[in-house]
Amino acid sequence: MDDKVKELLDRIRDTAAGAADAANQTARAAGKRAGQMVDVAKLNVQLFDLNGEFNDILRQMGQVMYDAHRGQREEGDKVSELLERADGLSARISDLKERISALRQSRACPACGAVCGKEDQFCRRCGAGL
Repeated sequence: MDDKVKELLDRIRDTAAGAADAANQTARAAGKRAGQMVDVAKLNVQLFDLNGEFNDILRQMGQVMYDAHRGQREEGDKVSELLERADGLSARISDLKERISALRQSRACPACGAVCGKEDQFCRRCGAGL
């Protein structure tokens, strides 16, 4: 075989091997990203449920307050119990939000709540310092 043809075939083989390696790395990165997206989706479902529970507790506290306003007697220490449950749910909600931000490699703006990049110095929406 001619040396030039052999050299050309070697370069083609090397290029194809490099392309295969790049495709393999891209597939791994895509798989990892897909796994992260699934994890974020699961955490968002949990967050939705916790927010629903939290809103229900707030509704119950409002009902207790209204009943007290109308002069109805409060059953035990219902408000304290509801506040404790609300505090626990609030902590769990914060934890889930932090886990979601870590998976997304982002953080929330303390001023407006917008999602910003982990390395951003200022909020993209309101300009507040991060």
